[in-house]
Parts: sequence; C-alpha cells; structure tokens
Amino acid sequence: MQYSEIIYLLTESIGEDNIGNNVSSLTSSKKCYAKTQSVRTNEYYNAVEAGLTPSMEFVIKKLNYNGEHHIKWNEEVYEVIRVVEPKNKFDIVLVCSKKIGIYDKERPYSYI
Repeated sequence: MQYSEIIYLLTESIGEDNIGNNVSSLTSSKKCYAKTQSVRTNEYYNAVEAGLTPSMEFVIKKLNYNGEHHIKWNEEVYEVIRVVEPKNKFDIVLVCSKKIGIYDKERPYSYI
C-alpha cells in the first residue's frame, strides 16, 4: 500500500461564543499523506469493551504527527482514540473514531 490518501491533522482551540461560553473549535493544521486500513478485529473488540467505536486506521509518517487529536478525511472529522507505533520506526498508526456532533456552518470544524 502507498501513502495515497490526503488527510488533515487538526488542532483544537478553545474560544468563546457570543454569550461567553467556552466553545471548542478545530482548525486545519497540516496536510499529510496517509495509508488507510480497516480496524483489526482484535483492536475493534478491545475498544468496544472500553466504550469506544474505532472506524478507521491511518498510517502516517511519524515526523508529521505532533499529538493532534482530530483528523479530517473525505470531508469527515475523526477523533484519534489510540496511537500505535508499529515495528517500522518511521510510521505511526492512528486508530480513529468518526466524530459525530452538531456542525456549525459559521465556524468550520466546530462542534457544539
């Protein structure tokens, strides 16, 4: 498999809305190339036992990752629930769950 998919690593920032409530918003941080793969069965069942629902794994170069907790791929936002370092010391695997929430059109990547 090649690094053929383009993903965006998103950073989270906390701001205020019009009435002073803290609101979390995601801003596009960095574009990088990734390999996508399905979540392995063992990984899936272990995550479900912990109350998580992994839906996709992304393999990226370790140099591109700086601890971001969200990814945008195919116009959908995913939350990183686990980071795995495989035997290949140049790659890193991000196990992700699809982010579901109310989308605010005025603030892209912002979920209420």
